[in-house]
Amino acid sequence: MLDPDGPLAEAAWAKQRLGRVTQALPNGYCGLPVQKTCPHANACLTCPMFVTTPEFLAQHRQQRQQLLQIISAAEARGQLRLVEMNRQVVDSLDRIITALEDEPNVTGAGTA
Repeated sequence: MLDPDGPLAEAAWAKQRLGRVTQALPNGYCGLPVQKTCPHANACLTCPMFVTTPEFLAQHRQQRQQLLQIISAAEARGQLRLVEMNRQVVDSLDRIITALEDEPNVTGAGTA
């Protein structure tokens, strides 16, 4: 355990953040080490290595709203597979949004 006011605290913070910076996503960070290859192409929301924080709530909410529009249009066209795939993503976003809103000390995390 590092003393948060000690000289190594800043180095530990920088080391943790460096990996995230190189694997940034529009709504969070990939926790997979840079040397690894991701087996979850385009599935970050369900990836066990996906890391996000309340600062990305607006992006998650916006993505959810866009998906609901896509689902509605796909339903109107009878594209059931597209509907099914996007509902799974909405379900993932719902879990993420709920978890982030439930985090203590979240400011500005009210519903959009």
